[in-house]
Amino acid sequence: MSDNENWRTHWMTYEGTGTDRGIVQDVCNGIRMVAETGAGDPVETVALAVAGAEAAEALTQALAGEWALYTPGQITVTASAVFGQLEGVLSNLHAIRATLDRMEARRETAFTDAACDRLRHVAELEELPQLVELPADAHELLASVADLLGPDAEFRAFHEPNAYEEDDSGFGCGCEVLITHDGEVWNLHRGDSTWSMVRESEGKQQPDGSTTFSSWIDLDPTPTTSHPHHLRAVPYL
Repeated sequence: MSDNENWRTHWMTYEGTGTDRGIVQDVCNGIRMVAETGAGDPVETVALAVAGAEAAEALTQALAGEWALYTPGQITVTASAVFGQLEGVLSNLHAIRATLDRMEARRETAFTDAACDRLRHVAELEELPQLVELPADAHELLASVADLLGPDAEFRAFHEPNAYEEDDSGFGCGCEVLITHDGEVWNLHRGDSTWSMVRESEGKQQPDGSTTFSSWIDLDPTPTTSHPHHLRAVPYL
């Protein structure tokens, strides 16, 4: 193993040794819940960033105590974990820069200075112009996705313009987008607090006029106001 891999094993194998009293799992459970499925939307991404920042600040306070660590072994595990944080921070800053570059390429913001200079002064990020307005609700998002897909998509509205108000039901406004791909028609809609796609060919008409489907695909971007480009980019086949 490389030196990098050697020091990583210290904190990666510490959990479950019996000396950790299960606290590592208790503290990390929330982070692992998000990480196991992969952060699928900005809310989860921001949550991971905030959790990392709070953990770093709490560790600084803990290490200030005279009896924070008892043994060289505990120092080894802690130091290796801190180096892991440092490695992650550097990677994350590069990833954030790439994210800003992609936003600029989509003409959703613009830089007056180099992205790397902006990242050295985080407060300046709030001054970046937002050149697009994201959808305010499920109806606007469906319409935006249909517009992005062009002739391959048909937006079907089932209520009058401006007649929809967002609520907490998680089922959107009832409208849908029909997407034609390789001769198959897919139905994109909001249901049960997620964005889903079903094959129109699998739909079964019910006596009350509704249509039911035996299977569907839940998409990764779950918020009602996901970014239209994010929803469009999800592979549905």
